[in-house]
Amino acid sequence: MAGKRPKLEVVRRRRVSRPQEHPAPDFNEDDESALLCENLPEYGAEEDEDVPGKVETNEQEEVDLNSEQRQESSFTVLSTTLVSSPIYPNSVKWSDDNLIGIATSQLITILNPALIDGPRGFVTASSGPPLVVGTVQQEDVDDSCLLPIRLSKDLRPVVRSMDWSPQGLAPNGGCLLAVCTRDHRVKLYRAPHSEYQCEWIQVYDVSELLNGYHLKSGPRWKETQEGDSSPGFAVVGDTGTGNELALVRVENQSNCEGPTSKDLAMVPFGSSVSADTRLKSAMDPKDFLALTNVLSYVSVGWSPAFRLESFSNQSLKKTNLIVALLALGAKSGEISILKCTQPVNYSLEKATSSPDVSLVTIIKAHESWVSTLTWCKSGKTLKSETDSDTSKCEEILLATGSTDGSVKLWVGDVGNFTDVVANSDPFILLRKIVPEDHSPVTSIALINGFRLSGCIQVAIGKGSGSITVIEVSREEDAEKEVKKWDAHSHAVTGLIWAFNGHCLYSCSQDNNLYVWKCDEENLVTLPFPHDSSDKSKRSVFLADSVLDGYYGLCLSKGSLALATLRGVSAELLDQMYESRAVKAMAQVFWVGNQSFQTSSTPADEIRIGHFEAYIRNWESNLLEALHYLENINVKLALWDVRASLEHLACIKGKKYVNTVILRWISSLGLVYSDANDGKETISSMKTRHEGIVNASSRRLQIVFAILKGLFLTEGHDPLTIMDKLSFRKSYETFETFDYGWRSFALDIEHELRERLVHLSISLVLLVFKDGNASTVDGKYVDYSALMCMLQWITINSSKVSKQVLCDAHSLAQIFRRGVELESCTICAAKVSFMSTEMGICDGTHPHKLPRCSVTFKLCPPGSHWFCYCCARWASKQTPRIFFTCSSRHSLNNLDSSELIQDVEPACPYCGILMQRYFPDSFLRLSLV
Repeated sequence: MAGKRPKLEVVRRRRVSRPQEHPAPDFNEDDESALLCENLPEYGAEEDEDVPGKVETNEQEEVDLNSEQRQESSFTVLSTTLVSSPIYPNSVKWSDDNLIGIATSQLITILNPALIDGPRGFVTASSGPPLVVGTVQQEDVDDSCLLPIRLSKDLRPVVRSMDWSPQGLAPNGGCLLAVCTRDHRVKLYRAPHSEYQCEWIQVYDVSELLNGYHLKSGPRWKETQEGDSSPGFAVVGDTGTGNELALVRVENQSNCEGPTSKDLAMVPFGSSVSADTRLKSAMDPKDFLALTNVLSYVSVGWSPAFRLESFSNQSLKKTNLIVALLALGAKSGEISILKCTQPVNYSLEKATSSPDVSLVTIIKAHESWVSTLTWCKSGKTLKSETDSDTSKCEEILLATGSTDGSVKLWVGDVGNFTDVVANSDPFILLRKIVPEDHSPVTSIALINGFRLSGCIQVAIGKGSGSITVIEVSREEDAEKEVKKWDAHSHAVTGLIWAFNGHCLYSCSQDNNLYVWKCDEENLVTLPFPHDSSDKSKRSVFLADSVLDGYYGLCLSKGSLALATLRGVSAELLDQMYESRAVKAMAQVFWVGNQSFQTSSTPADEIRIGHFEAYIRNWESNLLEALHYLENINVKLALWDVRASLEHLACIKGKKYVNTVILRWISSLGLVYSDANDGKETISSMKTRHEGIVNASSRRLQIVFAILKGLFLTEGHDPLTIMDKLSFRKSYETFETFDYGWRSFALDIEHELRERLVHLSISLVLLVFKDGNASTVDGKYVDYSALMCMLQWITINSSKVSKQVLCDAHSLAQIFRRGVELESCTICAAKVSFMSTEMGICDGTHPHKLPRCSVTFKLCPPGSHWFCYCCARWASKQTPRIFFTCSSRHSLNNLDSSELIQDVEPACPYCGILMQRYFPDSFLRLSLV
């Protein structure tokens, strides 16, 4: 476990004159290729040569920043510098497993916000073989329609767009990263969870799949390009290496052996082409241009994960699929929708299989480039009308924006993705929100159920700097409400809704970051959250005059932290020490104290004594984030919640944080107080046993994870932390303040462990009841694991429920075997069961061995899952039904079809994703 990092010095550079403002990009309305992204390199591209200038190098002085000086600078809590310059908008994304991906030029830098200046991961955009679309005649090479292609041959590997997948699609249970580069390649990457390297691993090339489809589909792309708006449809498998193509030129000479340089040709990479073959494959220049635009992808976006549940009355089997969709926007205006299914089994070993990716449909969405797209769940559940099969599925929304200024809203029926039928139409156009106006769309923010009104709220940012907010109703005859404001002077590079649509964050190349509130008639500016604590300032300072614009923003899982990406004016930095190494800056703001009132700024509130209003904003937003995380469909990540509580402890004190958590737990019905003096403390509270029994597993896991991080931290040895927590014999060594929390945490831990044992034993009993006793050993729970659980029940017989005691007695009657002690994996000595966390062998030199937190038996040699929250190990994964358990009593009425389900690589006690135990020098997840 990482120790305390040395505190960075806060350095302030003397004020430098502000550079001249960049002019707004000038877009030609007649040229549909005048996308904002193509003009951005002028302002943010990496420079190859030193810029001569007369800027004096100023001395650096250490200062103590007071509140007024902080207002002149950025109110950042965390910041770090990057080595390459940003180019395109929306270049920063926050993943479900709490990693920040930042696209700058040819490099994607992956940061851990908990250690933002610590270890990093990288994805390097490498130049591969260019894509091939066909062959044109020699006399057609100079055709005017091919001129844009000939002039745009920029083979530099630059990242154009990227997005994180939902958690659970990677082989280790994490997120996949989809990357679209300037050469129109789209690839999927995963974390190096078994390679011990910083470079991420490519696992799939989506471009090859789509190229293979278009080559096989024949004239479908031509018909669609000529005006057929009906979406194409196909399900294709992996394409072989023979379909890997390169965009090359071949001379019209009979003696050439390979591709050289005059005709545009489509050939397998590395193959020779005869003159006859070239003539037969010749294409019309317009067809060549059309197919080139179809294969040129410029934007990517992942949908939220959704579950497909179906139950057939004929087979009496229930199937569950967790699926996410990947949308690719092309220059032709088409959107390719692909489906990625969650792996059946998760592993920490090196992945040998590729993700399960297939093409679902292709939509002709726009007449120009699809510059941006975003997804959102509809929240509407559909049921099949057939009698033979009943299924439940959701609708999903897709908003797309184009360089011609149009924005459209699509709705997809998730049920059509299970059993695919040719020529089906899984996506239909719900509404054309904005018509063409030749101002390119650069960013879209989408939220459904806006302020519980049931409407769809869409925020649209454009290259002109305007922001349009539209409230769309699902009813066909309902009028949409349109509001448009000139919010920025330059292109909008980032938009995102926060706090359930109560505010909208926007950033632009004009170097401004705003918070907006939608009133009934206009867009009102809200004060940006102010950091009032010097203790939380841990950033290396750069003056605002050096930072020349924003290139994107994103929110954490609980919407309590905001990450931004800013460019840097290299000519204003020290030309010897800084200009070559500092090309951009990533910043993380605390926004948990966001106020929705426009009367005064948070900074003014603090100055005039309204400190309590500042704290109330923190408390209300924290409780809202905790309420959001109780949704079982949301993967658990508590980093921003726990970090915000620690931030509040620095501002208000530990006792205040204790009071906030106590009020929250009391509102959940988990504790109560008999005190009559009105002073409620944890020592005066009593555990409400009925509340814990009736609480969901997700709620108990959230409470335990927060208590573990704030009050129960002891040392850094992962083999001893939880052993002290679970099996201490006295409490005299702990402070009185923490004693009540420890006792309450032990009650929650015992309830979760009892549910896990109950579920495991019930599975075995149901298997015996169905007559499948042969599947007990090995497939579900082996004999040694069952014996460990029975021993735990015997030790805690006074605490477990009667139902668990009854099930344990039934299981003991079935096996009728004595207890067999486990053997040490190092010296083969016997190991007695004394703890669920570890075992100590009886050898001459006792060895301390970790136990699996799921099965309670000793972990075998090899790679194991590790929980960085509660320092537990696991050799097997927990059934997913354990995490969706609504109460203890819900485990009493299960059947075998519900128990035989997928597993989840998450800790059964804190609910966060488990991972490989890495040294501190490697990038790892910090979900707490």
